[in-house]
Amino acid sequence: RSSGSVLAIINDILDLASIDTQTIELARERVDIRATISAAVEGVRDRLVENELTLEIDVPAEIGVFTGDTTRVRQVLYNLLSNAAGFSLPGQTIRVAARRTDDAVVVSVVDHGRGIPQAQIDSVFNRFETHTDGSQHRGVGLGLSIVRSFVELHGGRVELVSELGAGTTVTCYFPIDGRPSAQLAASI
Repeated sequence: RSSGSVLAIINDILDLASIDTQTIELARERVDIRATISAAVEGVRDRLVENELTLEIDVPAEIGVFTGDTTRVRQVLYNLLSNAAGFSLPGQTIRVAARRTDDAVVVSVVDHGRGIPQAQIDSVFNRFETHTDGSQHRGVGLGLSIVRSFVELHGGRVELVSELGAGTTVTCYFPIDGRPSAQLAASI
């Protein structure tokens, strides 16, 4: 388990280095939204059970596909679910939801954990930024940086809303065709 964690950290660092040097390319394909969410959930299932957390999945059967890199989208979802599990207390519920708009797939991960102090919200997407005091989270501060980088590589954006003591919602907007629409681009 420890060697797997070290390997994941090394891979995250390599991914970020590739993003910095603009040598990373997305493997554009049809991303099956439901299947990709299910694969990410399987990656954190042990943590959910270990931490006695309930997972709610709210994804319409007809949500379909979008153009993107399945592996990177799964990595985004895995990081969000892992964070939610790490910052939630036993017995709490984590919710992952996806909706399709005219020009984007919108995926949200919601937890009801300790939340993020307002003074730290602007820095949570910075590399190696970690505020794990009093939580079960074991990260090194790369997860949200990876999330933002991969969503932006898809032409999308990420929003984070948090309230101390009430939890956090992270929402990712992925353009349907892999390119940001005028509306998505204006908000990036």
